[in-house]
Amino acid sequence: MEKLVYSIQEVAEALGISQSYAYQLVRSGVIPSLELGKKRVIPKNKFEQWVNGQES
Repeated sequence: MEKLVYSIQEVAEALGISQSYAYQLVRSGVIPSLELGKKRVIPKNKFEQWVNGQES
């Protein structure tokens, strides 16, 4: 089964940025995310749209 969400660590690695900077971008709303319980995740489709400059 294909992943539907990424962790902040996975997003940081994919973008080549530090994990702390990725957390900062998520907290500020620059990178779209969802809160699942106590965990913050990034939906794959929203992340791909954001990377491609197509966020809605």
